[in-house]
Parts: sequence; structure tokens; C-alpha cells
Amino acid sequence: MTWRGTLPAACWEAREASTIIPVEAESTSNGVFLATHTSIPILLRDRVDSAVGGTIVDEHNLRRTVEELPADQPIIPILGKSGTGKSHLIRWLRINLEPNDATRLIFVPKHRMSLRGILELILEHATSERAAELRAKVAAASDAAADETTAQLRLRNELAVLVETRGADKDGTPEENDLRAFLASAEGLPALLSDPVFRRRLLADNGPIARLVREKLSGKGSEDKEDAFGFTAADLDLSVDDVSKAGVDAASVASALASDAPLRDLAAKMLNEQLGPAVSEVFGIGGDDLKQLLVELRLDLHRQGLELLLLIEDFSIFQGIQGGLIDAITLLPTETLALCPMRVVMAVTTGYFVNQMPETVYTRTYKVFDLELPPDKSAPFDPARFAARYLNAVRVGSEEIDKHRTHKRVEPNHCLQCPVRDKCHQAFGEVEGVGLFPFNRRALDRAIRSQSKGDAFVARDVLTRVLRPVLQRDQTELDEGRFPSTGFESDFRTGALDILDNVEDQVRLRTPGDPELSERRVRMVRFWGPGHGPQNLHPTIHEAFAISPLPVLITEQQTLPHQPSVPEPVRPLDGTKKPIVVDPPTPTPPPPPPALKPTLVQAVDEWHSSGKLLQSHRNDLRKIVHSAVIGFLGLEDGYGGDSGDWTKARAEFTPSFDANTSIALDGSALQTALISIDHRNVEDVRVLRALAWVNAKGSWEDVPQGDALQSLCLNRVQEWADSVSACLLPSEGDDAELGRLAHALLSVSKALGIADSYRNDVLSRVKALFASPPKLADPVHRPHMRRLQDRFADPKADRDTLQRRLLRLTSYRQGTGKPLAIDLPRLVRAMRDDAAEAPWPEHVPEQIRKAADDIKKRTTMLNQMLDETRRLVPDVSDLGGDVAEVAHALNALLSDLAALAQSANSINAPALHSAAKSVKTGDLKKVRDLSEGFDAWPTLTADQRLRLVTLDEGPALRIRAWLDPALAAVKVLEQKFQAESASEAQREYDETLQRLVAGLETLSREVMDVAGPEGGA
Repeated sequence: MTWRGTLPAACWEAREASTIIPVEAESTSNGVFLATHTSIPILLRDRVDSAVGGTIVDEHNLRRTVEELPADQPIIPILGKSGTGKSHLIRWLRINLEPNDATRLIFVPKHRMSLRGILELILEHATSERAAELRAKVAAASDAAADETTAQLRLRNELAVLVETRGADKDGTPEENDLRAFLASAEGLPALLSDPVFRRRLLADNGPIARLVREKLSGKGSEDKEDAFGFTAADLDLSVDDVSKAGVDAASVASALASDAPLRDLAAKMLNEQLGPAVSEVFGIGGDDLKQLLVELRLDLHRQGLELLLLIEDFSIFQGIQGGLIDAITLLPTETLALCPMRVVMAVTTGYFVNQMPETVYTRTYKVFDLELPPDKSAPFDPARFAARYLNAVRVGSEEIDKHRTHKRVEPNHCLQCPVRDKCHQAFGEVEGVGLFPFNRRALDRAIRSQSKGDAFVARDVLTRVLRPVLQRDQTELDEGRFPSTGFESDFRTGALDILDNVEDQVRLRTPGDPELSERRVRMVRFWGPGHGPQNLHPTIHEAFAISPLPVLITEQQTLPHQPSVPEPVRPLDGTKKPIVVDPPTPTPPPPPPALKPTLVQAVDEWHSSGKLLQSHRNDLRKIVHSAVIGFLGLEDGYGGDSGDWTKARAEFTPSFDANTSIALDGSALQTALISIDHRNVEDVRVLRALAWVNAKGSWEDVPQGDALQSLCLNRVQEWADSVSACLLPSEGDDAELGRLAHALLSVSKALGIADSYRNDVLSRVKALFASPPKLADPVHRPHMRRLQDRFADPKADRDTLQRRLLRLTSYRQGTGKPLAIDLPRLVRAMRDDAAEAPWPEHVPEQIRKAADDIKKRTTMLNQMLDETRRLVPDVSDLGGDVAEVAHALNALLSDLAALAQSANSINAPALHSAAKSVKTGDLKKVRDLSEGFDAWPTLTADQRLRLVTLDEGPALRIRAWLDPALAAVKVLEQKFQAESASEAQREYDETLQRLVAGLETLSREVMDVAGPEGGA
């Protein structure tokens, strides 16, 4: 059982949709045509050259105008854009014009009518001997050009010849004449047309040459535009794969055309000027032949006392021979040229008529019927009335319609036999007793709006893009309870923008556990509802679509979507009764404007409905999500501050939680991102939309349904944070990387001379991993050691990288847990000696591995550091006492000599005194320890060697700063005493000096040996 009892839910057969509404409208029977015909408002103007004024009329006025055409103004153009109904009016005229034995009617359809077919239509009425000759010529000419490829090549070649011989028109401006001369020269367009490399582009299937040939041989197809075929500037913006293989002239003119839009316009114009004679030459018959044929026909009909009525469904099919047609239809009878009267009604696009028709056509035009109404003109036209005629015809069926036509009866109203007619019409609406089901006025208006360009009503688009798809595709969907279908929404979504466009309204229409039903309910309310938000519609609509109402929603109060209209009287098939023009129904009031939403909220709504999202909005939404998740993670750097390393996609910190790379809004990254948000996932979109709201407003209190959405967001963001944590934070049992990192950093600390790194207790060594380095080696005396330490101390160098990596593994907190602390037990385990050689885990980035390996290599290659350190350290084993004691004795001696005026001028006693005072207690022991370490170097471990070369060089430098000048002073005094005779006082001083020398001479020799010939480091 369905809502219609034992009858199917849909009241038509899908196959009838394609019969009643075919791709080519003229293919329907006359009965179907009349059954679906609706009056179209037409603007009647008396003057051809006026675009203002006019009167709104209908097709009956057009018919009367055709019947009263004066002999000297035999032309009536029907103007309008493609699809507005021009050819429909021509066919209506053909059916409804009063039959007249004295009139010969020639109807030229726009589809599938070849050049030969057009001429044979005209010849069909000609009986003279001349007509027989023309008939034979047409047959021979058409047969000669029956092959498309041959005709295309001939047309291309003929155009090249005609442009070169006739293209250099001298009637333009001097500048245009110069350009024409260039394009018409052998090096211009003729070279381009003849070049084999450009052949593919010029003969392309969608190009003007192929289109024109195809039309002349086979006629226009339903997919072809109504505009006349010809060259456009775009056709001459040529590019080829290998221009180097083109001729020099062809490549040159192609380059000129590509860079100069006005030149392309002129070139297209020159080619179109030669299309007519080229067509005549290729097909063996042209405009002159058509003119001659029509003149001969009119002469023949005049002799028979007949007149000619020519109905042209699309004037553009005469492209190439239109000149002959225009000459023939504008030719008036004279005393010497006895032509029969001729009336011409032609459908032609407005642009073609205004821009390409010669003045003679205007002078022979009686009145103009225009289907493009200006903004200031209103017409009593109801789209629902238009649709209802087709809806009823599809329900009745073409066979039944034709049967009634045969018996000259009007087709029946199928709704009269429907068991649910009353409630169907009440819920879905009706026009003159014909129901709009499965549409109502709202759904129909929104569907039509989605397929319209601007506000124009294009009959063809309504038929082929609205009615036929629904009636053909969705009949089964209705019968099986799957309507409104996804196809319905996809086709007509743009007509219902801003209606239920946000996910929160859609959630209120959900049936838990039944997403398919939920989606259909949203479509139903979006298209059939008043546009005021979530609500139940008329109960019959719910019943017809098998969508149950929701108890929590209100039911629409205004349940009459249709408006009563004055019934249109049934016209006899001959259409003689004057129609009644009715006022249009009151349109459904538009929905109130949506509440002002922040830009990003609107962007989320559009993204949810269409999948489209601007890159700038995508980036902003990622940042909002990122910020929310970071707040739940509470990731920090080990010192209480936010860690940028968690949020930067640097290779050494992989994986990282970066807004641009870790959060995906659709796209290929959905499978790999840490957080993936799909526009088809309702819950995720709700959260994203709510986050955009609160980000714009700053408080949940200002967000619609803020309390509920805040709870929803907290739960979902926590889930996102958990998934990020699971990916970023290492497992507790994975200490291999941590051990390698800790030992590499410990080696760095040792190389920097951090004392804690050499201590045995673990806490000191852990502290050393992050301790600031002491004073680094003197770059003058120990350049190699300084370079090594600088590499480790640089904030952008390996130590910093490894420290950040280690902190990521051991120092974090999550959510509102315990205060931040380093996971000391884990780090202590990593400091064990056996952890230093553990294999690297596969997930560790290569940059981290390389940094640690480089540290190990550098801290074990210490020979250069050993050499430069050894040169600094003097051998003080034979000094003979403490430095302070020896220095005091020397100072005393120098003071006594100075008192006796015996001092040497080259000795700087104050400097010696100052240098001695700089030597610190313990310096001598440290120097002796260094010397002992050097002696034991081959037996030391790597750590002991590193410790030795990183010790402070200050003690050795301070001792040398005093020792070097002290030795020099002793030598000067020695030389002075040897050169003078000794007195008693001098002998006493000499004995003191000898004792001093005895204590220093061994040390002096050692120092000089270490210092080398230059005496220093």
C-alpha cells in the first residue's frame, strides 16, 4: 500500500517523460505539442530599430499579425536568446495557421536539416523546367561534397584563396587597411590556413570549419547553439605542440594573433566575410543559387495564382548562403518581375538580427516579436502553469493524447481519476485542477531558480533540466520510498541556498540511527518547506514521501502552498477562441533573511553542503582547531613554557602537531593527518562550526545553542587530543632512542667542560645534559678546542636539537594533570652505560641519528686538541719550590739591585711582580696534573682524555705569563754579573742569584723546549 492506496506512489510512467519532453522539441507529435503548449509572453514592437516600448501579447496576436502581413513588408522576426521558445512559436504557427489552398507553406526546421535538405524543401513546390535543372544541380553538388574530411580541406583551402584575393578591403581606416593588407598577404592568414602544423587546430571537431561542414552536410544537432557558425577571436588564439616545425610565416602570424586581441577580432571578421563564397565553391551551390531558386519558385507560384509562406525555425542554419535568402525574401514584385506574394516568419537570435542583418531586411520588416522582456515590462506568466501542462501530459501519456487529438478532443486531466486528488492538491498545490506533485510551488520555484541564468525564464532549461530529470529519474525513487533523492538535491541545490544551510538545523531533522531517512527529511524541508528552519510540513507531503514527522518539531501552519487561479477556458484545437489573460498567482513570500553569521561559520555551512572551501578559510579553521587541541594537550618544553617544537613541522621533531600539516579538511590528506575532518561527517562539521562561532564571538553565551555545543566541542576536542597524544607521545617502554640521545648529550656536556657531566651520581649527569657551559676555551691558544665547543654551544646546533628531542620524550603533561616534571626514572634508565650503544629505533628521523653520530665522532678525535694543549703546559717538576716563593726571591733581588743602581734596564720588575701576583694557589698543582695526564695519554679512556683536554687552560697560561719574563730576567742578570769584577757585596748577591738560578734553570730549559723556537704557543 502507498499513500495512493493500491496505486503506485508516483502517478506517471518514467518512460513517458522522455517522450513528452524530448531533447529536440519538434520531435513530439502535434497532439503532445498542443497538450503541453503554454502561452509565452511576447513583446510586440512596431519598429525594428527601437529597443524601448512595446506591448505584451501572446501567440494568437502573432498568428493574426502573420495573416495580415502587407505585401511590401513581408518579414516578421521572432527574437530571443537560445532556449526562450522561438522555435516553439514557429511550430505553433505551423499547426494553428488557417489552412488556405492558395498558400504554399515551407517549414524549415532547425535540426537535422542539411543544405541539400533546405534546398529540396523549396524545390518541392517548384514545377518549372528551370526548377528541374536546379534540382539536378543541387543533387550533383551535394553528392560531390558528401565526404566531411574532403569538404573541410576544400573549405580551408578556399578560405585561404579568398582571403588572399579579396581580404584586403580598402574601405576601413588607414590603420585597419594596413592590418588587412598584412593578414591578406601570402605571409598572413593564407600561410596559417595552409600550414600542416596548424592544421589540427584549424580542423578541430569543435572548430568553425568542422562545425560549418557538419551542418551543411547533416544539419544542426540538438547540442548545437542557435548562433550562426563562424570564426571567433578565440578560434585564432592558436597554439601547437611543436611550433618549431611550422613554417616561418605561419609561426609569425600565429604569434602576432596570440599577442594581439584586436588583430584576432579583425582576422575572424575577414574569414567570416569569405565564408559565403567559400561555401558556394565547396558545396557547388551558394547564396546566388538559393536566390535564383526562390525567385524561380515565386515566379512559378505566381503563374499558378498562389502565395508563399516561409517559416524558418532558426535563421542561422543559412550561414554561408544567407545573402541569397535575404535577397530573395526582400525582393518585391514589379511590373517586369511577376513574383507571388511571400510572407516570412523567422526565429533568429537577437544579436544576429541586430548586428548582421542588412538594412534591406529592416525596411521589409512589418513587426518584431521579442521573447526577451525588458526589466520594466511585466507579464502574466506563471511557471507553475507552464509546468502543470507537462506534468499532466506525462501522466496521461503520449498514446492517449494522440488518440484524443485524432478525435479532436482535448486531452483529459489525469488528476480527476486519482484517489488522493483533494489532499494532494491541498498539500502540493494545483493549477486549474492539475496537481503539481511531486513538486509544490516552492520546490518548483527553487528547482527552476537553480537552472536559470539570472532572473530569465528559459523554457528549454525548465523542461530538460528540471521536469524531465525528476519525472524520468525519480519515479522509481518515489515508488520505493527513496525520494527526494540525492540526484534531486545535487541538481537543484543552488536554488535553495541559505535554506537549512547549517548543520545544526539539519541535526534537528535527524532520525537517530537512520541517516538515509534523515537526509531525505532535510531535502524535503529545504525544497518543499517555507524556508523558516526545521519543521514538519503538511502531513500529506510526509505521507507521500514516506518520511515520518518528528514529534519535537512544530508543523507548518500555512499549509496551502498553491493559490487559486482563474481557470483557462478550453480552446478548440483550431485556437480560434480568444484566450483569457489571467493575473499571475500571488508568489510565495521569500523566507526572512538568515541571521547574520560570522564569515567562517558561513564558510563551514557552504563547505558542508558543497564541499567547497576557500584556502584562506581552510587555513583559519585549521588554526582554530589546532589552538583548541593544544589547550587540551598542555604540551610544554620542560621549563614551564609552551613548546614550539610540538607545533612546528620540522623534520627532526617528526611527528609534530602542526596546523597546516596535521589537520586535514577533506582532500587526500584525510587518511594520513592526525586530525581529519570530512565535510560529510555531521558531528565533525558541527564541532568545527561551533568552534568558528565561539572564535568569532569570544564566549559560548553568544553562540546559538551555546551550552549544548560547548559540551559537544569539549568531548570531540578531547577525542582529537587523545588521538594526537597517541601519535606524538612515545610509549613508556621505548627507551632506545632516549638512551642514545642522553649519551650523545652527555658527551657534549663533557666536551663543553661541564663539571657535573664527569661526576658519578646520575642526578648530576642529568643536570649536566641541560647545564649552561662554563667559559669556553681561549680561541687564540686553543683554536681547535674552541671550534669544537662552539659547534656544541651554538643555539641552532646539534646540542639544542637533541635537547629538544629528549625533552619531547621525557617532559610533558597532558590536560589538567600533575604539574610538569621530567620523567626522571625513565631518564635515569637511559643514562646507564649499556644504553649508549642500543640500536636506533626505525622511527627516529635521520637528522637526529646523524647529529648524535657526529657528536660521538667529534668527541673521540682529540689528537689536535692534545697537541695544542700540551704546548701550553710548562714542565714545572724542577721548579724547586712554590711559584710564589721563587717569585718573591726574584723580586727581592731585583729590588736590592735597584737600590745599588745595579739593575738592568731591560728587566721590567713591576710587570714581573704583577704576573707573579696573578698566579693562583693551586695553579702549579693543576699544571703538574696536566703533565702527568699527558704522560699517561695512551692508557686513558675516551672520557678521561676528553676531560683532560677540556680542563681550564688558565693555570698554565698564568704560570707561563710569569715564568717566561722571569727566565729572561735571570738570564740578563747572569750576563751582567759575568761582565763585571766582583766586590764583597756583589759576591753576596751573586750567591743569592746562584741559588735562584739553581731552582730555575731546569724549568727554564723545559719551558723553552715546550715553547719552541718562537717561545710561545
